[in-house]
Amino acid sequence: MAIVARPSSRNRSTARNTSVTRTIQAGTRRTVKGLEYPDLRAAPHQFAWTLEGSSESAIITDTGGVIAYVNPAFEASTGYARIEAIGRTPAILRSGAHGPDFFRRLWDTLHAAKEFRGTLINRRKNGDLFYEEKIIRPLFDKSGRMTHFLSEGHDVSERVRTFEKLAYAATHDCLTGLPNRHVFFDRLGQAVRHSARTGDEFSVAILDVDRFKAVNDTFGHAIGDAVLSAVAARLVHTLRDADTVARLGGDEFGLLLLDTADGARTQRVLQHIVDAFVPAIPVPGTVVRVSISIGACRYPADADEQQALMKCADEAMYSAKRTGGNACRMSGDPAQRLRASASAPQVLSTHRALDAHDDSRSARADRKRPSRCG
Repeated sequence: MAIVARPSSRNRSTARNTSVTRTIQAGTRRTVKGLEYPDLRAAPHQFAWTLEGSSESAIITDTGGVIAYVNPAFEASTGYARIEAIGRTPAILRSGAHGPDFFRRLWDTLHAAKEFRGTLINRRKNGDLFYEEKIIRPLFDKSGRMTHFLSEGHDVSERVRTFEKLAYAATHDCLTGLPNRHVFFDRLGQAVRHSARTGDEFSVAILDVDRFKAVNDTFGHAIGDAVLSAVAARLVHTLRDADTVARLGGDEFGLLLLDTADGARTQRVLQHIVDAFVPAIPVPGTVVRVSISIGACRYPADADEQQALMKCADEAMYSAKRTGGNACRMSGDPAQRLRASASAPQVLSTHRALDAHDDSRSARADRKRPSRCG
């Protein structure tokens, strides 16, 4: 399609008085106050004058991608002056975020005389990244021959950041920055399906901070939040990158430990987590000592379904709390197995009763007990 736009009489009058300095592929250049600009009378710049006042960043290139024109909005958005951009290619904006396949598809689309639309991550002259929503169209002369490409775009970085914040808030705990329970159950489901196909084994653990209500009551909720953030940080530091640590709610955390076919190794990992909380947690104005209780079970030895795995780990965790906390228990422990059959129907009421019992005791006195993982 031919794109034709005629300059106004004022532009025609101005054009007649300009000095043509040299010919370029896209037409001619003119000198204004010592700087060279495209002559807006010449193809494809017969309509480029309409882009001068546009808020959209605009680039015109030849079919080889060499820049023949940029508008003031491009200069403001990218930091490249017009004289710096003309004669170069849009690759000056490349951020490295898009691979060769992306640009191959882009150019294949344009050379097929089709319009390309997409959001690009580009880099300004100062190095800052920005998101740009682009439309790139082929331009044709009157004979139908493709001669140039017109790229128009606008900065959507703020919109992208807003979406990213919303997506992050939907999948992460706002206090600790850990994945939330929805992400945890999604990854647990993926692990069950993967292991059903491959035969791999993994472990699920539930961790609870002992007598956390006493921390809130003694130091206040601001310190309590600081303690939870510190607990989360220690868990992330203690475990491998391949493992998952999530906040399930309150002072309860979920752990997904991959490749744990060796039961003895799993117990060592859990003991290592318990021992990580021997040092006091520094918080503003004081230090707080806390201990944790962990219950864990293994797939498929203890259970082979998502809810059953969580139930086994939950029962094992409360078995650890019954011994006074500061301990870890595996679902297959003989002592835990004897209690599980009797306690399973009342697991929710047991949780509440044990929490009330724990909250009445001193966290500092309890912390003197040696940790154990049986």
